[in-house]
Amino acid sequence: MKLKKLLALLTSALIAVSLCACGDSGNEPLTSQDIPENGEAVTLPENEGEPVGDVTAEDEDVGTLTVDGEKVDTDGLVMMTINGLDVPYDEYRYTYLSLDNSYFSFGDPAFWEANPDSFPVLLEYTNHYVLEAYWGTLIARDYDVSLTDDDYAQIDEAVAQQSQGFETQEDYEQALKNAGFTEDLLRRIITEQVTNNRVYADLFADEGAKLAPSDEEIKEDLSNDYRRVYHVLVTFDHFSGQEGYEDATEDELKAAAKEYAEELRQQIVDGADIYELAQSADDPGMIDNEEGYFFTYGTMVKEFEDAAFSLDVGELSDLVETDYGYHIVLRLEQEEYAEENWDTVKQNVINEVFNSFVDDYLENAEIVYSDYVDKLTYDSIK
Repeated sequence: MKLKKLLALLTSALIAVSLCACGDSGNEPLTSQDIPENGEAVTLPENEGEPVGDVTAEDEDVGTLTVDGEKVDTDGLVMMTINGLDVPYDEYRYTYLSLDNSYFSFGDPAFWEANPDSFPVLLEYTNHYVLEAYWGTLIARDYDVSLTDDDYAQIDEAVAQQSQGFETQEDYEQALKNAGFTEDLLRRIITEQVTNNRVYADLFADEGAKLAPSDEEIKEDLSNDYRRVYHVLVTFDHFSGQEGYEDATEDELKAAAKEYAEELRQQIVDGADIYELAQSADDPGMIDNEEGYFFTYGTMVKEFEDAAFSLDVGELSDLVETDYGYHIVLRLEQEEYAEENWDTVKQNVINEVFNSFVDDYLENAEIVYSDYVDKLTYDSIK
């Protein structure tokens, strides 16, 4: 399910981060350039290390909210309302602290004093991830999707598993307290993940799903909106560090890469196997990928996509320049491929339809923020 399924995995990881003490990290904080447009998918950088220290300090201020120098009573406090669904403070706080400690301050209180300009970025990501976390709950409400007995059993098991890494129940309860957690919050977060999966299954994946396209619609979509290609990539720095190019400038490296890409294209025109050439080129996605790329609109960079959709079956593109380098694209037949791989291809199309449905739903969501959100500072949430 691409982003949406990955989001559930991320949420699980954030829970684990919230209940542990960890080592040093060399990660760089996110910047304002990373903020997504409203409704867009967001992707955090891969975390190479772990947060510094506990997610929250073990002191009397854990779990508090301070605004304009005054502590706020958070009992029943709503931080956001999404299509009429209230987001309580504890869930908002959970997302905020998890992102802060994994991708911004890494648990170092001095970070925000040195990097105050990064704080609006953290708030943007918090608001966006809260929105993303609620998509299943919102859609379940609007489309009458209910959890099953098996779903509830899965929730119970997942909650129970959270305590298994602790020697005693007292240690587990203390870890929850230190992180400002309660088992109720833990259960709600896990329930949201399970609800996401139930919505996907009932509306798109299972037999008779309410919103899944028919086989006929899928076949029409495949014909009009999908392309299958082989691809050779020569990156701009293909010759970087190689003999004779040790002192080459970026422009010289780029010119050499273009010349080499033109040579490869001519070899293909003269009868060379594009798939074999791709094995020693710069796109790891083509290594041992005899089926090639099979994709729809919005999946590849625009220049590559435009080239692929302009080709007839068996036609070879001219050099296509993108930010990655120079591409050579050969369109492959796809009707027989789709028939031979029907189950996989069908599932991919359903996933694309599902992702578009969720993205459109969230983009059109009505969001109301508490007045406190605009007043938050780096030391407001403990």
